[in-house]
Parts: sequence; C-alpha cells; structure tokens
Amino acid sequence: MREFTSPPLALAPPVGGLADVVFEHALDDPRHIALGRKDDAGQWRDVTAGAFRDEVLALAKGLLAQGIRFGDRVAIMSRTRYEWTLFDFALWTIGAQVVPIYPTSSAEQCMWMLYDAEVTAAVVEHEDHAMTIATVIDRLPHLRGLWQLDSGAAQELYDAG
Repeated sequence: MREFTSPPLALAPPVGGLADVVFEHALDDPRHIALGRKDDAGQWRDVTAGAFRDEVLALAKGLLAQGIRFGDRVAIMSRTRYEWTLFDFALWTIGAQVVPIYPTSSAEQCMWMLYDAEVTAAVVEHEDHAMTIATVIDRLPHLRGLWQLDSGAAQELYDAG
C-alpha cells in the first residue's frame, strides 16, 4: 500500500494560547482599531488594540482576585456582545476554560451544563439569567461566583483587581 503525505499549510505555535493574539496586536500597533462597541448613549466607539489589552489585563486581575484559577471552568450566559469577548480573552489569559451557555437555555439545561462541567463561576447578561441560575444553585456544589454584565460585573472585577 502506498502512503502519501503533504506538509501542513500552517504550523501550530510551539507555546502560547488564544489570548496571545490580544497582546501581540497591542505590541505591534497599540493604536490600531481592533474592535467597536456601543457606549451608554448607543453610539459606536472604537477600541484600540492597546485599550483592549489593558481591559483584558484588568479583568483577568479581577478574576484572579475573586479566586478564579488556571483550569477553572467559568460559564458565560449572554448574547454576543463586547463584554463576552472581553471575558473570553480575560479567562483565557489566566488559563481558565470558558463554558458557553445559550441565553435561551432553561433552568434545567443550565443546571445540567453547569453541574456536568463542574463550573466554578458564571457570568450572566442580566437579571433574568441570574434568576435562571438561582433556581438551581442549590444543586451546583462547585459554583462559588456569579457576575451580571448589566449590573456592572466588569467594573466590579476591575476594581477587585
């Protein structure tokens, strides 16, 4: 039997992780517009690579200050939004694992996912999501933290860090 091989088109980096891209982009050109986000007035504002890096670092420090550690699993239950991306990169920066949960999930679905993944903390978008988690919290022995985006979770964690 003949065997055929071809070299890979792209090589995997020998070290590092997904969060490295934030720091590499900020190092290359900190003033480069990396993202856009709506402000409190609903106007789109540019976010530079340097500013995003600073926010990721501040949030990562806050998560560490609140006891999130390498290998911990943290759920995010939210629509896609700027803060989702921010939490994603901050969690990857400290080596935590993100467990995404659909914002339309029922309490029982949330319970199963959070329990099965042994989630230690959760980030939810708003009060309805927090109440969904609260209805099953007594069955989640590993859950020790819950942050709500619409109540200023990011700022609370910046301050903690």
